[in-house]
Amino acid sequence: MEEKITYDFDTVISRIGTQAEKYEARKQYYGTNDVEPFWVADMDLPSPGFLVEALRDRVDHSLFGYTEKDPTLFDAIIWWMRDQHRVEVAPEMISLSPSVVSSISMAIEAFTAPQDQVVVLSPVYGPFFSTVKLHGRVPADCPLLIDKGRYEMDWQAIDTALSNSLTTMLLLCNPQNPSGRVWQADELLRLGRLCKLHGVILFSDEIHSDIVYAPACHTSVLTIHELRDHCVMAHSIGKTFNASGLKSSFSIVPNAALRTRLRRAHRRAHSDNINLLGKVAITRLFSPDGAEYKRQLNAYLKASTQEVYEKLDAVDGLKPMCPESTFLVWCDFRDHGDWSTVSNRLIKEARVALSGGTFFGPAGEGWFRINCGHSRSQLLPAVDRICALFG
Repeated sequence: MEEKITYDFDTVISRIGTQAEKYEARKQYYGTNDVEPFWVADMDLPSPGFLVEALRDRVDHSLFGYTEKDPTLFDAIIWWMRDQHRVEVAPEMISLSPSVVSSISMAIEAFTAPQDQVVVLSPVYGPFFSTVKLHGRVPADCPLLIDKGRYEMDWQAIDTALSNSLTTMLLLCNPQNPSGRVWQADELLRLGRLCKLHGVILFSDEIHSDIVYAPACHTSVLTIHELRDHCVMAHSIGKTFNASGLKSSFSIVPNAALRTRLRRAHRRAHSDNINLLGKVAITRLFSPDGAEYKRQLNAYLKASTQEVYEKLDAVDGLKPMCPESTFLVWCDFRDHGDWSTVSNRLIKEARVALSGGTFFGPAGEGWFRINCGHSRSQLLPAVDRICALFG
Protein backbone atom coordinates (compact mmCIF):
# COMPACT_ATOMS: atom_id res chain seq x y z
CA MET A 1 0.00 0.00 0.00
CA GLU A 2 1.22 3.49 -0.80
CA GLU A 3 2.06 5.95 1.94
CA LYS A 4 -1.26 7.16 3.28
CA ILE A 5 -2.43 10.37 1.68
CA THR A 6 -5.39 12.67 2.26
CA TYR A 7 -7.58 13.02 -0.80
CA ASP A 8 -8.78 16.46 -1.87
CA PHE A 9 -12.46 16.40 -2.76
CA ASP A 10 -12.96 20.16 -2.37
CA THR A 11 -11.06 21.45 -5.38
CA VAL A 12 -13.35 21.98 -8.37
CA ILE A 13 -12.09 20.37 -11.58
CA SER A 14 -13.67 21.65 -14.79
CA ARG A 15 -15.13 18.96 -17.06
CA ILE A 16 -16.07 21.36 -19.86
CA GLY A 17 -14.67 20.11 -23.14
CA THR A 18 -14.12 16.54 -21.91
CA GLN A 19 -17.30 15.07 -23.48
CA ALA A 20 -18.82 14.72 -20.00
CA GLU A 21 -22.49 13.95 -20.65
CA LYS A 22 -23.82 15.87 -17.67
CA TYR A 23 -22.22 19.08 -19.02
CA GLU A 24 -22.25 18.63 -22.79
CA ALA A 25 -25.91 17.51 -22.97
CA ARG A 26 -27.43 20.29 -20.85
CA LYS A 27 -28.66 22.26 -23.86
CA GLN A 28 -30.24 19.14 -25.35
CA TYR A 29 -32.16 18.09 -22.25
CA TYR A 30 -32.71 21.35 -20.36
CA GLY A 31 -32.75 23.94 -23.13
CA THR A 32 -29.81 25.89 -21.75
CA ASN A 33 -26.19 25.52 -20.67
CA ASP A 34 -26.79 27.99 -17.83
CA VAL A 35 -27.66 25.31 -15.27
CA GLU A 36 -25.46 23.39 -12.88
CA PRO A 37 -25.66 19.67 -13.68
CA PHE A 38 -26.77 17.56 -10.73
CA TRP A 39 -28.52 14.94 -12.86
CA VAL A 40 -26.30 12.22 -14.43
CA ALA A 41 -25.08 9.96 -11.61
CA ASP A 42 -21.37 10.33 -11.95
CA MET A 43 -19.24 12.42 -9.62
CA ASP A 44 -17.20 15.54 -10.25
CA LEU A 45 -14.82 14.34 -7.53
CA PRO A 46 -11.40 13.17 -8.75
CA SER A 47 -10.49 9.53 -9.14
CA PRO A 48 -7.40 8.57 -7.12
CA GLY A 49 -3.98 9.56 -8.39
CA PHE A 50 -2.69 5.99 -8.24
CA LEU A 51 -5.29 5.05 -10.85
CA VAL A 52 -4.17 7.88 -13.12
CA GLU A 53 -0.56 6.72 -12.75
CA ALA A 54 -1.43 3.11 -13.58
CA LEU A 55 -3.36 4.15 -16.68
CA ARG A 56 -0.57 6.51 -17.76
CA ASP A 57 2.02 3.77 -17.37
CA ARG A 58 0.02 1.46 -19.61
CA VAL A 59 -0.70 4.17 -22.20
CA ASP A 60 3.01 5.01 -22.34
CA HIS A 61 3.62 1.49 -23.64
CA SER A 62 1.97 2.72 -26.90
CA LEU A 63 0.60 -0.65 -28.06
CA PHE A 64 -3.08 -1.41 -27.49
CA GLY A 65 -3.74 -4.74 -29.18
CA TYR A 66 -5.85 -7.68 -28.02
CA THR A 67 -5.30 -8.69 -24.42
CA GLU A 68 -5.90 -11.78 -22.31
CA LYS A 69 -8.03 -11.92 -19.18
CA ASP A 70 -5.12 -11.77 -16.78
CA PRO A 71 -5.46 -13.84 -13.57
CA THR A 72 -4.42 -10.79 -11.53
CA LEU A 73 -7.64 -9.08 -12.64
CA PHE A 74 -9.74 -11.88 -11.16
CA ASP A 75 -7.55 -11.97 -8.06
CA ALA A 76 -8.31 -8.27 -7.50
CA ILE A 77 -12.07 -8.83 -7.81
CA ILE A 78 -11.90 -11.81 -5.44
CA TRP A 79 -9.91 -9.76 -2.91
CA TRP A 80 -12.31 -6.81 -3.07
CA MET A 81 -15.42 -8.92 -2.66
CA ARG A 82 -13.90 -10.72 0.33
CA ASP A 83 -12.36 -7.67 2.00
CA GLN A 84 -15.15 -5.16 1.38
CA HIS A 85 -18.28 -7.31 1.15
CA ARG A 86 -17.57 -10.55 3.06
CA VAL A 87 -18.20 -12.61 -0.09
CA GLU A 88 -16.13 -15.63 -1.09
CA VAL A 89 -15.82 -15.90 -4.87
CA ALA A 90 -14.07 -18.42 -7.10
CA PRO A 91 -12.52 -17.20 -10.38
CA GLU A 92 -14.85 -19.31 -12.51
CA MET A 93 -17.88 -17.49 -11.07
CA ILE A 94 -16.81 -14.14 -12.58
CA SER A 95 -17.87 -12.86 -15.99
CA LEU A 96 -16.67 -9.55 -17.41
CA SER A 97 -18.99 -7.03 -19.07
CA PRO A 98 -18.77 -3.42 -20.27
CA SER A 99 -21.41 -2.27 -17.77
CA VAL A 100 -23.96 -3.44 -15.23
CA VAL A 101 -26.71 -2.61 -17.73
CA SER A 102 -24.95 -4.86 -20.25
CA SER A 103 -25.03 -7.63 -17.65
CA ILE A 104 -28.74 -7.00 -17.08
CA SER A 105 -29.32 -7.16 -20.82
CA MET A 106 -27.46 -10.44 -21.18
CA ALA A 107 -29.22 -11.94 -18.15
CA ILE A 108 -32.59 -11.09 -19.68
CA GLU A 109 -31.46 -12.73 -22.92
CA ALA A 110 -30.17 -15.81 -21.07
CA PHE A 111 -32.92 -16.47 -18.54
CA THR A 112 -36.14 -15.16 -20.06
CA ALA A 113 -38.15 -15.52 -23.27
CA PRO A 114 -40.09 -12.99 -25.34
CA GLN A 115 -43.28 -11.83 -23.58
CA ASP A 116 -42.01 -13.08 -20.20
CA GLN A 117 -42.49 -10.77 -17.24
CA VAL A 118 -39.57 -9.26 -15.34
CA VAL A 119 -40.38 -7.82 -11.92
CA VAL A 120 -39.00 -4.37 -11.04
CA LEU A 121 -39.43 -2.48 -7.77
CA SER A 122 -39.94 1.18 -8.60
CA PRO A 123 -38.97 3.93 -8.45
CA VAL A 124 -35.75 2.50 -9.81
CA TYR A 125 -32.96 3.26 -12.29
CA GLY A 126 -34.66 3.85 -15.65
CA PRO A 127 -32.81 1.19 -17.72
CA PHE A 128 -34.43 -1.48 -15.56
CA PHE A 129 -37.60 -0.69 -17.50
CA SER A 130 -36.11 0.18 -20.88
CA THR A 131 -33.78 -2.83 -21.10
CA VAL A 132 -36.62 -5.23 -20.34
CA LYS A 133 -38.76 -3.63 -23.06
CA LEU A 134 -35.92 -3.62 -25.61
CA HIS A 135 -35.76 -7.40 -25.30
CA GLY A 136 -39.48 -7.80 -25.92
CA ARG A 137 -40.20 -8.67 -22.30
CA VAL A 138 -42.78 -7.03 -20.05
CA PRO A 139 -41.85 -5.08 -16.89
CA ALA A 140 -44.05 -6.10 -13.96
CA ASP A 141 -43.85 -3.03 -11.75
CA CYS A 142 -44.27 -3.53 -8.00
CA PRO A 143 -43.96 0.02 -6.61
CA LEU A 144 -42.25 0.37 -3.26
CA LEU A 145 -44.30 1.63 -0.32
CA ILE A 146 -43.35 4.64 1.80
CA ASP A 147 -43.46 4.05 5.55
CA LYS A 148 -42.14 6.72 7.91
CA GLY A 149 -40.22 8.40 5.12
CA ARG A 150 -38.50 5.21 3.98
CA TYR A 151 -39.15 2.75 1.17
CA GLU A 152 -40.40 -0.72 2.02
CA MET A 153 -41.15 -3.65 -0.26
CA ASP A 154 -44.80 -4.40 -1.02
CA TRP A 155 -44.64 -8.10 -0.22
CA GLN A 156 -48.17 -8.87 -1.33
CA ALA A 157 -47.64 -7.24 -4.73
CA ILE A 158 -44.27 -8.96 -5.15
CA ASP A 159 -45.69 -12.38 -4.27
CA THR A 160 -48.55 -11.86 -6.73
CA ALA A 161 -46.17 -10.82 -9.52
CA LEU A 162 -43.77 -13.70 -8.87
CA SER A 163 -46.58 -16.25 -8.84
CA ASN A 164 -47.54 -15.29 -12.40
CA SER A 165 -46.44 -18.12 -14.70
CA LEU A 166 -44.95 -15.59 -17.14
CA THR A 167 -42.57 -14.14 -14.54
CA THR A 168 -39.02 -15.46 -14.89
CA MET A 169 -36.76 -12.78 -13.38
CA LEU A 170 -36.69 -10.05 -10.74
CA LEU A 171 -34.35 -7.07 -11.02
CA LEU A 172 -33.22 -5.63 -7.69
CA CYS A 173 -31.25 -2.43 -7.13
CA ASN A 174 -29.20 -3.13 -3.99
CA PRO A 175 -28.59 -0.49 -2.61
CA GLN A 176 -31.51 1.27 -4.19
CA ASN A 177 -31.18 4.02 -6.78
CA PRO A 178 -32.62 6.71 -6.54
CA SER A 179 -33.39 6.68 -2.82
CA GLY A 180 -30.22 5.25 -1.29
CA ARG A 181 -32.23 2.64 0.61
CA VAL A 182 -30.00 -0.20 1.86
CA TRP A 183 -31.82 -3.53 1.82
CA GLN A 184 -31.27 -5.58 4.94
CA ALA A 185 -30.39 -9.27 5.18
CA ASP A 186 -33.84 -10.35 6.39
CA GLU A 187 -35.50 -8.48 3.50
CA LEU A 188 -33.17 -10.07 0.96
CA LEU A 189 -33.73 -13.51 2.45
CA ARG A 190 -37.50 -13.10 2.26
CA LEU A 191 -37.27 -11.84 -1.31
CA GLY A 192 -34.92 -14.64 -2.30
CA ARG A 193 -37.17 -17.30 -0.80
CA LEU A 194 -40.12 -15.95 -2.79
CA CYS A 195 -38.05 -16.03 -5.98
CA LYS A 196 -36.93 -19.59 -5.25
CA LEU A 197 -40.49 -20.69 -4.47
CA HIS A 198 -41.69 -19.43 -7.84
CA GLY A 199 -38.64 -20.45 -9.86
CA VAL A 200 -37.59 -16.86 -10.60
CA ILE A 201 -33.99 -15.68 -11.11
CA LEU A 202 -32.94 -12.80 -8.83
CA PHE A 203 -30.61 -10.28 -10.46
CA SER A 204 -29.00 -7.88 -7.97
CA ASP A 205 -27.43 -4.66 -9.27
CA GLU A 206 -24.92 -3.77 -6.53
CA ILE A 207 -23.07 -0.97 -8.29
CA HIS A 208 -23.67 1.41 -5.37
CA SER A 209 -22.68 -1.10 -2.69
CA ASP A 210 -19.31 0.48 -1.86
CA ILE A 211 -20.86 3.83 -0.89
CA VAL A 212 -22.84 3.03 2.26
CA TYR A 213 -23.09 5.13 5.42
CA ALA A 214 -22.92 3.69 8.94
CA PRO A 215 -24.93 2.51 10.74
CA ALA A 216 -26.35 1.06 7.50
CA CYS A 217 -24.43 -1.94 6.18
CA HIS A 218 -24.62 -3.40 2.70
CA THR A 219 -25.58 -7.07 2.38
CA SER A 220 -24.79 -8.72 -0.93
CA VAL A 221 -27.22 -11.36 -2.12
CA LEU A 222 -24.13 -13.56 -2.45
CA THR A 223 -23.72 -13.69 1.34
CA ILE A 224 -27.12 -15.35 1.77
CA HIS A 225 -26.68 -19.08 1.22
CA GLU A 226 -30.27 -19.77 0.21
CA LEU A 227 -30.01 -17.26 -2.66
CA ARG A 228 -26.76 -18.38 -4.26
CA ASP A 229 -28.21 -21.04 -6.57
CA HIS A 230 -30.69 -18.71 -8.27
CA CYS A 231 -29.06 -15.28 -8.24
CA VAL A 232 -26.76 -13.09 -10.32
CA MET A 233 -24.84 -10.17 -8.78
CA ALA A 234 -23.34 -7.36 -10.85
CA HIS A 235 -20.87 -4.70 -9.74
CA SER A 236 -18.52 -2.13 -11.25
CA ILE A 237 -15.75 0.36 -10.48
CA GLY A 238 -17.91 3.06 -12.08
CA LYS A 239 -19.61 4.67 -9.09
CA THR A 240 -17.05 4.05 -6.34
CA PHE A 241 -14.09 5.43 -8.26
CA ASN A 242 -15.88 7.73 -10.72
CA ALA A 243 -14.70 5.56 -13.61
CA SER A 244 -17.89 4.87 -15.57
CA GLY A 245 -16.24 6.03 -18.78
CA LEU A 246 -13.85 3.07 -18.61
CA LYS A 247 -16.83 0.74 -19.22
CA SER A 248 -15.65 -1.98 -16.84
CA SER A 249 -18.02 -4.23 -14.94
CA PHE A 250 -18.43 -7.82 -13.88
CA SER A 251 -21.07 -10.26 -12.72
CA ILE A 252 -20.78 -13.15 -10.28
CA VAL A 253 -22.90 -16.28 -10.70
CA PRO A 254 -22.33 -19.09 -8.17
CA ASN A 255 -24.57 -21.62 -9.95
CA ALA A 256 -22.65 -23.36 -12.76
CA ALA A 257 -25.70 -24.03 -14.95
CA LEU A 258 -26.84 -20.39 -14.78
CA ARG A 259 -23.29 -19.25 -15.39
CA THR A 260 -23.09 -21.31 -18.59
CA ARG A 261 -26.32 -19.79 -19.90
CA LEU A 262 -25.22 -16.24 -19.11
CA ARG A 263 -21.82 -16.69 -20.73
CA ARG A 264 -23.43 -18.11 -23.84
CA ALA A 265 -25.54 -14.95 -24.13
CA HIS A 266 -22.46 -12.78 -23.60
CA ARG A 267 -20.54 -14.62 -26.33
CA ARG A 268 -23.40 -14.29 -28.80
CA ALA A 269 -23.35 -10.52 -28.23
CA HIS A 270 -19.54 -10.33 -28.13
CA SER A 271 -19.84 -8.60 -24.75
CA ASP A 272 -17.87 -11.02 -22.58
CA ASN A 273 -14.85 -8.79 -22.10
CA ILE A 274 -13.83 -5.27 -21.10
CA ASN A 275 -11.34 -2.84 -22.60
CA LEU A 276 -7.64 -2.86 -21.86
CA LEU A 277 -7.63 0.21 -19.62
CA GLY A 278 -10.62 -1.12 -17.71
CA LYS A 279 -8.60 -4.21 -16.84
CA VAL A 280 -5.76 -2.04 -15.60
CA ALA A 281 -8.22 0.04 -13.56
CA ILE A 282 -9.95 -2.85 -11.79
CA THR A 283 -6.63 -4.51 -10.98
CA ARG A 284 -5.25 -1.30 -9.46
CA LEU A 285 -8.41 -0.04 -7.73
CA PHE A 286 -9.51 -3.24 -6.03
CA SER A 287 -6.62 -3.05 -3.59
CA PRO A 288 -5.76 -1.70 -0.12
CA ASP A 289 -5.08 1.68 -1.76
CA GLY A 290 -8.57 1.58 -3.28
CA ALA A 291 -10.08 0.69 0.08
CA GLU A 292 -8.46 3.71 1.72
CA TYR A 293 -9.65 6.01 -1.08
CA LYS A 294 -13.16 4.59 -0.66
CA ARG A 295 -13.05 5.19 3.11
CA GLN A 296 -12.18 8.86 2.67
CA LEU A 297 -14.66 9.31 -0.17
CA ASN A 298 -17.49 7.84 1.89
CA ALA A 299 -16.75 10.18 4.79
CA TYR A 300 -16.91 13.17 2.43
CA LEU A 301 -20.09 12.00 0.71
CA LYS A 302 -21.83 11.13 3.96
CA ALA A 303 -21.31 14.69 5.24
CA SER A 304 -22.43 16.15 1.91
CA THR A 305 -25.58 14.08 1.50
CA GLN A 306 -26.54 14.60 5.14
CA GLU A 307 -26.19 18.38 4.84
CA VAL A 308 -28.21 18.43 1.62
CA TYR A 309 -30.89 16.26 3.24
CA GLU A 310 -31.11 18.59 6.28
CA LYS A 311 -31.33 21.72 4.14
CA LEU A 312 -34.15 20.29 2.01
CA ASP A 313 -35.95 18.81 5.00
CA ALA A 314 -36.13 22.25 6.63
CA VAL A 315 -38.23 23.60 3.74
CA ASP A 316 -42.01 23.27 4.03
CA GLY A 317 -43.36 21.03 1.30
CA LEU A 318 -40.05 19.38 0.42
CA LYS A 319 -39.79 15.77 1.59
CA PRO A 320 -36.36 14.27 1.05
CA MET A 321 -35.46 10.72 1.99
CA CYS A 322 -32.46 10.42 4.27
CA PRO A 323 -29.89 8.51 2.21
CA GLU A 324 -28.32 5.40 3.68
CA SER A 325 -26.02 4.99 0.68
CA THR A 326 -25.05 6.44 -2.73
CA PHE A 327 -24.16 10.06 -3.48
CA LEU A 328 -27.80 10.78 -4.36
CA VAL A 329 -30.65 12.49 -2.50
CA TRP A 330 -34.23 11.71 -3.53
CA CYS A 331 -36.78 14.42 -2.78
CA ASP A 332 -40.56 14.76 -3.12
CA PHE A 333 -41.51 18.17 -4.59
CA ARG A 334 -45.21 17.40 -5.21
CA ASP A 335 -46.48 19.96 -2.68
CA HIS A 336 -45.00 22.66 -4.90
CA GLY A 337 -46.77 21.78 -8.13
CA ASP A 338 -46.70 19.28 -10.94
CA TRP A 339 -43.50 17.98 -12.50
CA SER A 340 -43.44 20.51 -15.35
CA THR A 341 -43.95 23.49 -13.05
CA VAL A 342 -41.28 22.43 -10.57
CA SER A 343 -38.82 21.44 -13.29
CA ASN A 344 -39.15 24.77 -15.06
CA ARG A 345 -38.62 26.69 -11.83
CA LEU A 346 -35.55 24.61 -10.97
CA ILE A 347 -34.04 25.29 -14.39
CA LYS A 348 -35.01 28.94 -14.88
CA GLU A 349 -34.90 30.29 -11.32
CA ALA A 350 -32.55 28.04 -9.34
CA ARG A 351 -30.43 27.24 -12.42
CA VAL A 352 -29.98 23.58 -11.52
CA ALA A 353 -30.57 20.47 -13.58
CA LEU A 354 -31.89 17.51 -11.59
CA SER A 355 -33.06 14.07 -12.67
CA GLY A 356 -36.85 14.06 -12.98
CA GLY A 357 -38.64 11.32 -11.11
CA THR A 358 -40.49 9.79 -14.05
CA PHE A 359 -37.13 8.51 -15.37
CA PHE A 360 -37.40 6.04 -12.49
CA GLY A 361 -40.91 4.89 -13.38
CA PRO A 362 -44.44 6.12 -12.64
CA ALA A 363 -43.82 5.86 -8.88
CA GLY A 364 -41.28 8.69 -9.23
CA GLU A 365 -43.81 11.25 -10.49
CA GLY A 366 -43.24 14.57 -8.73
CA TRP A 367 -39.87 13.54 -7.25
CA PHE A 368 -36.38 14.71 -8.24
CA ARG A 369 -32.95 13.15 -7.68
CA ILE A 370 -30.03 15.36 -6.69
CA ASN A 371 -26.48 14.21 -7.42
CA CYS A 372 -24.33 15.23 -4.45
CA GLY A 373 -21.09 13.89 -5.91
CA HIS A 374 -19.62 17.39 -6.26
CA SER A 375 -17.32 19.59 -4.22
CA ARG A 376 -19.29 21.29 -1.48
CA SER A 377 -18.37 24.72 -2.82
CA GLN A 378 -20.32 23.83 -5.97
CA LEU A 379 -23.06 21.71 -4.41
CA LEU A 380 -24.23 23.65 -1.37
CA PRO A 381 -24.86 27.06 -3.01
CA ALA A 382 -27.00 25.30 -5.61
CA VAL A 383 -28.99 23.54 -2.89
CA ASP A 384 -29.38 26.86 -1.07
CA ARG A 385 -30.92 28.31 -4.24
CA ILE A 386 -33.39 25.42 -4.38
CA CYS A 387 -34.33 25.95 -0.73
CA ALA A 388 -34.74 29.70 -1.17
CA LEU A 389 -36.91 29.16 -4.23
CA PHE A 390 -39.37 26.86 -2.49
CA GLY A 391 -38.98 28.12 1.08
